Amino acid sequence: MLVNSYVARQPILDKKLKIFAYELLFRSENKGAAYDSPDGDKASVYTTVESFYSMGIESITNKKPAFINFTKMLLLEGVATLFPKDLLVIEVLEDVEPTEEVIEACRTLHEAGYVLALDDFVYKPELEPLIKMSRILKFDFIANTTREISETLKKIDVSGKILLAEKIETVEMFKKASKMGFTLFQGYFFCKPVTFSTRRLETLQITYLSLIKELGEGYDADFGKLANIIRNDMALCHKLLRMVNSVYYSLLSKVTDIKHALAILGLREIRKWVYVTSMMELCSKKPDELVRTSMIRAFFMEHVSYSCQLSFLRENLFLLGIFSLIDVIMEKPMELALNGMLLSPAITDALIFHKGMMNNFLMLAISIEKGDWDETDRLCLQFGITKEQISDAYIKAVQWCDSMLDMS
Repeated sequence: MLVNSYVARQPILDKKLKIFAYELLFRSENKGAAYDSPDGDKASVYTTVESFYSMGIESITNKKPAFINFTKMLLLEGVATLFPKDLLVIEVLEDVEPTEEVIEACRTLHEAGYVLALDDFVYKPELEPLIKMSRILKFDFIANTTREISETLKKIDVSGKILLAEKIETVEMFKKASKMGFTLFQGYFFCKPVTFSTRRLETLQITYLSLIKELGEGYDADFGKLANIIRNDMALCHKLLRMVNSVYYSLLSKVTDIKHALAILGLREIRKWVYVTSMMELCSKKPDELVRTSMIRAFFMEHVSYSCQLSFLRENLFLLGIFSLIDVIMEKPMELALNGMLLSPAITDALIFHKGMMNNFLMLAISIEKGDWDETDRLCLQFGITKEQISDAYIKAVQWCDSMLDMS
């Protein structure tokens, strides 16, 4: 478990909206010391390194590369060599002055096979040595206009470089950056609704929605009805049996009957499995990260409810997370997307009207996704929970999500 810290990951997507890497965001509890002195800087980062090693970088990035911010001190101290070079992208922060020492430290890392990225890139002639060594250039599309970025691109040789557009918050910004030659994108544009349409659902998607409705009718769902719905979809049968027979359940003998599999899971776990697999099916033509984000929110909020002594909300909080992006997934306003799903008023109030205690749980999850640590602090204080509890819940949510997707 992380000590006195927050950690979060932000997805970096390619042009096909597939995961390329994650940027890892870290904030120490005594962040003031980290910026007030070199010793504080070193202490903070070595704590970060120790934390990442205790959990394993692979477990939070699912074996994708990790972008990590590096200050001048971290570069000069050679901290990067504590990380495996095939999993690390060294983000040289924009306020790092390209002194001879810094250039030499970056050259050593470059020659050792580490990938360098220049964060919040704005061209200056003195940056030329670092530009030549850097594989990735990150441009902030909020701090700079597209015209300013276009002018910058004319000043440098971008051959062999990867252009990464960050702070991409709308689909329109994504399209514009793509036309400008950017191939990697960071921001929450993929979580935003596009122009709503009356998209028809495919037959298999209707099957999943039938399951959701059946499960939403109370705590006495009919296993026979559920089994019959599942048997009509061979892919769904395979997923269920694969999950029940996985190492996760450690059964002594193999299960081959659908109703038996449902009985082993129990109603609460069946609900989770159905909601997760439903989101995956409904998201089949959408970015994979939509499913991951929904799942992480769901598990995270459920887990936090125990720390808040509000565990009676756990099932509703799980549902809230799973359905928090259903409007984006189904390309419908939230109210229409939730129609017929028989969710509790507390969930619909949070999703449609953004109000109530459950909405505060959702805001907590979103604040961590975005690395908005001040908002995270505020909500932690409101819920009476610690940074350790938040970090533990988030890491477990990421690991649970990746393990579930690996079984699908």
